[in-house]
Amino acid sequence: MKSSKFIFIAFMIFGIIVSCSSTQQIVDKEKDNIFDKYKFDKITYDIKDNNVHQLLENHKNETKFKKGESLKISTFTKEKNRIAALIRKHQNPDFSEDRVSFEIDTILIRNKFSVVTTIQN
Repeated sequence: MKSSKFIFIAFMIFGIIVSCSSTQQIVDKEKDNIFDKYKFDKITYDIKDNNVHQLLENHKNETKFKKGESLKISTFTKEKNRIAALIRKHQNPDFSEDRVSFEIDTILIRNKFSVVTTIQN
């Protein structure tokens, strides 16, 4: 009797472990794919310094965001580095990437996203 209770409890614990690990794999897959459905639409700038704003507008065609591409963290990193390098070259050699931030706006109906790039003074 005791051994059958032990076997039953062991199977229950095994079932819970398998269930949790299976759920985690599904959640991880969904998390990876959730960004694929959003495609880049446009970029705008929220910059108080008119010179920096004009510099980025003049080089807007060099953005790492490409129309129709999926939402990827690596694209934001590349864009932040591009902006910092551009500002360092033309405006302020001491400019830090920490002053660049992005706000993502998703439009659920059309599965698109736009980016507002902010440069802090």
